[in-house]
Amino acid sequence: MYRHSLLTGHAVMTRKLALLFLLATLPFTACDKVRDKVPFLKKKVAATPAPVPAVAAPAAASTGTAAPTTAVTAPARSNIDTNAQVVVLCYHRLEGKAGGTLSIEPAVFEKQMEAIKESGVAVISMKDFLAWRRGEKTIPPKSILITIDDGYVSGFDVGVPILKKYGFTATFFIYTDYLNRGGKSMTWDQLRKLDQDGFEIGCHTVSHLDLRHKPSKWAGDYDSWLKDELERSKKILEENLGIKCSVFAYPFGLHKDVVRTAVEAAGYDAAFTTYGARLGHGANAFTLGRYDVTAKMAGNQQVFDVALNFTGMAAPSSAPAMAQDAATSMITEPMHNTTTADAMPVVKANLATLGDFEPGSVEMRISGLGVVPAKYDAASKMIEYKVAKPLREGSYTVIIGYQAAGQRRDTRWAFHYSATGEAPPEPATPPTATPKPLKKPVKR
Repeated sequence: MYRHSLLTGHAVMTRKLALLFLLATLPFTACDKVRDKVPFLKKKVAATPAPVPAVAAPAAASTGTAAPTTAVTAPARSNIDTNAQVVVLCYHRLEGKAGGTLSIEPAVFEKQMEAIKESGVAVISMKDFLAWRRGEKTIPPKSILITIDDGYVSGFDVGVPILKKYGFTATFFIYTDYLNRGGKSMTWDQLRKLDQDGFEIGCHTVSHLDLRHKPSKWAGDYDSWLKDELERSKKILEENLGIKCSVFAYPFGLHKDVVRTAVEAAGYDAAFTTYGARLGHGANAFTLGRYDVTAKMAGNQQVFDVALNFTGMAAPSSAPAMAQDAATSMITEPMHNTTTADAMPVVKANLATLGDFEPGSVEMRISGLGVVPAKYDAASKMIEYKVAKPLREGSYTVIIGYQAAGQRRDTRWAFHYSATGEAPPEPATPPTATPKPLKKPVKR
């Protein structure tokens, strides 16, 4: 009996060893039938979980939400409205007639803010405008940027309460030599309060001079003076306010190739002129036009109304530059950078050097006058305008706008008017009510 039990145990052990051997060889075979005939093997195989394809877990997985069975991909930026348009309003003084030609009545400013509110057009921040241009966020189909230049205290005392009343923001472009000068200038404390209240600060140079010409009092060369105006003013604002000053406004709206290049090299993301236009997503970052609400237009048309109704010209998309100096071969009258003693001169130019363009698209603008009813003769390519009212003594810029190759382009020149016919002591600049900075800069 003992021997029978031993034999029986040996037989069982032999069968188990055989089955274990079979199990070891199964991974190298494709015989599923063998597995099906072995009960305990079949059970263990069935208990083995099937492999699950690896997927990227979403950020919300920590909340207990089941992970999707497909890979997560970054959302496309298709929600950016690249067809949206922006108009930029430019203000200076908000103190009525006492502020000169660049000033409007506080009541007019409030009426304009009320009109914007009632129109339903969104007022956006400079930060959002730049983010939209970078493709980081979208904006409404029509939007407005509000800017206030120079640093007059009326922008703080009058402008800010009205802006807050309507829930609007604005960007203040400051030229640093005018800060803390007393009188009608803003103080550093007021500028800090603007920053704390969410208003944005942009740069408007150190001394608010025409950047196309070096002043005679600067001992160095033109490039060193230009660099100082752009970089020192930026540094002063950034160090005193603890901000990044990323936007710039050209004094008088004037610029040229070398100026635009220097502005970009100084670290600004965008620069603004005073030549109003509807800005698209691809408008040149360093020739962004603004509507100067104090400028005059022909036919009793108000600049503010043109801006709010989005009926002005559209800025060209990705154009090298909207405004260029007139070619030296262009015949102009008065000639570029000359002085005339005629208070009501004939302003004209031969446009033959511009090449092919659409004759019906030609228009003339004169700083301080706006769009003027100039006559253009397509045969001779001569545009001409007789000034209707005596000019004030000062400097004027003539801008000829035209359409060529599907893009809006400009050319310009400047002249000076003096009753005596004497040239100005400094290079020609447009008339302005901006106070002259003191000779000694503020040391902070």
